[in-house]
Amino acid sequence: MTNSERSLLTYDNANHNAGAVMPAPQESYVFDPKLGFNLSEHYIDAVWDNARMNNIAQHFVTAWLNKHLKHDETMNNYLDLVPNSNDGVWAMDDKNQAKPEHNYWAGFAKRTAKGLRFESLGKDQ
Repeated sequence: MTNSERSLLTYDNANHNAGAVMPAPQESYVFDPKLGFNLSEHYIDAVWDNARMNNIAQHFVTAWLNKHLKHDETMNNYLDLVPNSNDGVWAMDDKNQAKPEHNYWAGFAKRTAKGLRFESLGKDQ
């Protein structure tokens, strides 16, 4: 992949089963004494909500495809980010205009871009 631009979106503290596109089956909401845990835990992440994860992924896929397939350079606002979302600074003036120090993730409301990382590499990196 070194000959192409690429990015990685990470949901900090998510387990391997996070982000399923469908909810846990109703039958899984039972404690299995033989296994020693509630079966739904196999489908549900303790930190991340599946719908929220999928909405975030959709946000980035849409921006990425619009930038690279439609050559829409306005999508750079959604992809050129402070790599760790927790380092983003929300700074707006009284007219809701961004101050110079504002670098919060585009498309995310105040305090909603937490626990995420978006890392990008260019060609030959």
